[in-house]
Amino acid sequence: MQRLSLIALIFVAFACNKKGSEDAIIAQVGDKTLTWTEMQELIPDDASPEDSILLAEKYLKDWITDQVVVAKAQENLSEEAQNFDEQIENYRKTLLTYAYEQELVRQQLDTNVSAAEIEKYYNDNISSFELHDYIVKVKFCATNTDSKDLKQLKKLFYSNDPKDFAKWEAFCVEKQINYFIDEDNWMMWDDLIKKIPIQTFDVESFLTRNKSVEIENGENTHFIMFLDYQLSGSQSPLSFEKDKIKAMIINKRKLDLIAKMKEDLYNEAITNEKVETYLNDK
Repeated sequence: MQRLSLIALIFVAFACNKKGSEDAIIAQVGDKTLTWTEMQELIPDDASPEDSILLAEKYLKDWITDQVVVAKAQENLSEEAQNFDEQIENYRKTLLTYAYEQELVRQQLDTNVSAAEIEKYYNDNISSFELHDYIVKVKFCATNTDSKDLKQLKKLFYSNDPKDFAKWEAFCVEKQINYFIDEDNWMMWDDLIKKIPIQTFDVESFLTRNKSVEIENGENTHFIMFLDYQLSGSQSPLSFEKDKIKAMIINKRKLDLIAKMKEDLYNEAITNEKVETYLNDK
């Protein structure tokens, strides 16, 4: 019955809206009212009638619940317990300060970081850069095991001739063969095994023993060549850390910029005698 009443109320609101009563009151709890206009703003224009009713029904129930809970709280809490003026003012000051800091950062923060700066930061903090996972540089491709192109693909994949490397890439593109190579960037081991069905319980041993592997999985054969690798617990290479270092340098600049702004405003206020202190007054 309660649900039917809510739906009926919503249908009344729809009817009122069609008559032009945009401010028709849908519900009232104490002196708080909910109008059709307020509810209508929450319902997408492209929603079906059925979805519109469901959305309106949920919002109506949530609104009523909020109002009766607030009313009960006001009824049972003392005036002192209901006084949030200090918290509201502190929150307002926090929001204002944050908004000003973000605008200052937007206008003045230098986000250009040179390769020399990144390298210096890395060398100055080298003990902080230790790998907690295995990383690799790889070349791989996969095709159907029964493919007539398998033999040609394998020959080009393992060739040391630079010309064959270009042919291998072109061959993969032409035959729409899944392939990947990135000689400059590292890949996390966990990301690699999401792409290739490598199964091993000893990653370190697997990497140190295998320069390349072939894995037949279901209908596909995978060719994998490890161009380089770094073991977990070893020194993390600069090339792997450069993006993280850049972000840390920019973040430090941001903190320094905000700290300088605060110090400058403090000194300006003291210099211009905008501040009075009474700690030393007798």
